[in-house]
Amino acid sequence: MTRSRVSVLAAAVLVILLLAVGGVGGASVLDVYSIWPESFCTPMFQEFTARTGIQINFVRHSSGEVLARIIAEKNNPRVGMVFGGPADTFAAAIDEGVLEPYMPAGVDAIPKGYRHPEGYYTGIALNPIVFLSNRSFLAENKLQPPASWNDLLHPAYRQQLQMADARTSGTGVNRLISTIFAFGSEDAAYKYMKELDKQVQVYTKSGGGGTVPVGTRQAGAGVFFLVDCILTQQSGYDVVISFPKEGSAVALEACALVKGGKNHDLAKKFLDWLVTDEAQSLYAKYGVGFMPTHPKAVVSDLIDVRGANFIDVDLQWAADNRQRLIDRWVTEVLGQ
Repeated sequence: MTRSRVSVLAAAVLVILLLAVGGVGGASVLDVYSIWPESFCTPMFQEFTARTGIQINFVRHSSGEVLARIIAEKNNPRVGMVFGGPADTFAAAIDEGVLEPYMPAGVDAIPKGYRHPEGYYTGIALNPIVFLSNRSFLAENKLQPPASWNDLLHPAYRQQLQMADARTSGTGVNRLISTIFAFGSEDAAYKYMKELDKQVQVYTKSGGGGTVPVGTRQAGAGVFFLVDCILTQQSGYDVVISFPKEGSAVALEACALVKGGKNHDLAKKFLDWLVTDEAQSLYAKYGVGFMPTHPKAVVSDLIDVRGANFIDVDLQWAADNRQRLIDRWVTEVLGQ
């Protein structure tokens, strides 16, 4: 056999071996849009890879951006799965026809209220809206941590609040929903939000974007998801978490297959694992302040929700009204 034939044969064998292990064409690589920030999603991805050998490539965007992307990419999906983010975002995606149903193996362990009845999304964590305040700001102004939505209208908070922009962030959307249920009607909530707007320094693009400014005393307080506030505490900032007595929404953090996306076989394996108590106990292991949806999963000692009043939100109602509520906020509150 000539040297050239040997080289060709060796190359062919190498290609066959690479295909067998998934090294060509991304056969063992799952592309994902993650709504969770890197510090929350990376440990989950790494643990899954260690168990299965399946690599996860991800791009992180806020929920509004992810929704816009998967709609825009409907005819040529770039990812196989969306990981994390409020379930109202996924419910809106169902209406756009960009998700594919799948019931993960073992999903019956997850309470029915935490998963779509037809399998279009599956909840893997719970994440309530809370207040975060800088402790020195409170002391300087002789204030207690806010315990009511109306407390944020105190003159000391003028231009001292940061919170998420509802156009780009699920945190912002869940803040709007929280005030609607807390005040009993949309009209009352938007009247309140007009007053609250006078207190706001900036509306951030991402949900947790204002937590560090609160920690560094650039801002006095803000409205965020619990998981971002716990991360801020764990990062060493002197901040305090509190809850509105009128109530706040609890987001169901979910995952779903993108319709027509690549490597759904790998995505299904990932979803099968994510609904286990083993996977959801990793939140506690890595100090991530999500509350698991699996009843047997370990809950982090960092989570203390004593005194909280959480509101159950109809996800279909939230999905059906999501864009309308955002548009009304932009028009009536921002005046745009």
